[in-house]
Amino acid sequence: MITTYHYRIKDSGKANRVLSQMSRSVNMVWNFCKQTQQEALKNKSVKLIDDKKSGDKISIPYFLTKFEMNNLVSGSSKELELHSQTVQFVSEEYITRRKQFKTLLRWRGKKSLGWVPFKSSAIKINNGKISYNKNEFSFWNSRELPEDAKIKTGSFCQDKIGHWYLNVSFESEQIGIKRDDDKKIGIDIGIKTLATCSNGEKIERPNLRKNALAKMRYLKRCQKFAQRKQSKSKKYHSLPKAKQERKLHVKVANIRQDYLHKESTKLVKKCSLIVVGDVPCKFMNRNKKLSGISLDSGIGMFKNMLKYKAVRAASIYKEISERDSTRTCSKCSEILPRIGLGVRTWTCEKCNTIHDRDVNASINILNAYKNMFPIGHDRPTRTKKNSS
Repeated sequence: MITTYHYRIKDSGKANRVLSQMSRSVNMVWNFCKQTQQEALKNKSVKLIDDKKSGDKISIPYFLTKFEMNNLVSGSSKELELHSQTVQFVSEEYITRRKQFKTLLRWRGKKSLGWVPFKSSAIKINNGKISYNKNEFSFWNSRELPEDAKIKTGSFCQDKIGHWYLNVSFESEQIGIKRDDDKKIGIDIGIKTLATCSNGEKIERPNLRKNALAKMRYLKRCQKFAQRKQSKSKKYHSLPKAKQERKLHVKVANIRQDYLHKESTKLVKKCSLIVVGDVPCKFMNRNKKLSGISLDSGIGMFKNMLKYKAVRAASIYKEISERDSTRTCSKCSEILPRIGLGVRTWTCEKCNTIHDRDVNASINILNAYKNMFPIGHDRPTRTKKNSS
């Protein structure tokens, strides 16, 4: 199983200067790859290759391969003060991202966050210290690597407020999560609460945006005032209020991530089956009224955590359609006419059962997976009358 550990580097003094210099060298390699690709397309727009299926020659845009790009950047590591594996990794990463996203990627400028990737052969980790290219960096060893860990890749990365972190991706069989119980639950992702379980348990939203919103607005007003005073100054982003706002955003993001990690781990430890409704987060984020709640709660992050932690715990994680789950009775499958979001409880007209909107939806989501039928599958079908 492959996972990544995140460590905070002690980056005061020399370490910060060395990492910043290496990140500028990485930017230089990235920008060289981009410029080389642009010139290749300008000078020769297409190239001929052999089609494996037909055996004929076909023309494709003249995009450089990883092998060709590596030959162009090889031998530059000494002048750039980088490890040769890092230079190779950056050129390969450029080609990979170009294939995945778009033909030409953006430049890495001065204001881009620091990033120094490496492969396993370029580093040595021992007693809270990492050696890379004749440099040694100390970090807070918040958790030890497993004994059978085989390091694959890693990177030094920088956040918005200038702190440096060490990311280590490794393969190990000792990182599983031990389950305390084998419950089966359905989860309805909501607006009032982050998640509602089929056993009646509700996970509240972290509600961080509301607590920090007043301070964010104050800092934003201070920034606008300072921007008017120093509109021609290039040092706007180094103003004290701008730094305070960035620190506040990072603090809120860290608190949110910590809260979601704790709640998702609690669920995975006691469940062998987790069924979640397929809430379209991208559509919620487009809605002006729901986007703030969705982004503040971290719905997409929460579902992603449940997914990979379920794999570690050898549990089953599934997402199914939650269409009509709110207004379908979990007792008799009777479907209520459409109701607004303001109605939190309702009574079934057929069996007189009083339902909590979110709990009922989570029960229907779990039952739909168990029975492998869509919610409300046994509703009577309407037949069109033939008009004569």
